[in-house]
Amino acid sequence: MDKKTIGIMGEDYAAERLKSEGWSIQERNYRCRYGEIDIVAVKGDVLAFVEVKTRSASPLYRPADAVGFTKQQKLIRTAQTYLMQYETELYPRFDVIEIELKTGNGFAVARYQHIENAFTL
Repeated sequence: MDKKTIGIMGEDYAAERLKSEGWSIQERNYRCRYGEIDIVAVKGDVLAFVEVKTRSASPLYRPADAVGFTKQQKLIRTAQTYLMQYETELYPRFDVIEIELKTGNGFAVARYQHIENAFTL
């Protein structure tokens, strides 16, 4: 499988997990000129902008390590655009979902972690 396919499968897996945890998916792959947000989800009074990172298991780094300062700034600008388009009283936050795959071919999840408030403005 190529990286794009793995990324799409990771986002699908994350969306299903979020739904099973009581989240309502508002948007998938929201795009604007600043970038893309993988998942926009609501639960209670929270509006979560979720970045999904799917990687092969590695002892050297975690998938969330790929969401550095530059990526965070793109996500923030994209979320601001979303909030201008869709006014809300909900509390916005930025989450990261890490999906680590088992070694070998195919899409087999070894670890899933939902990091709430992964970064702030």
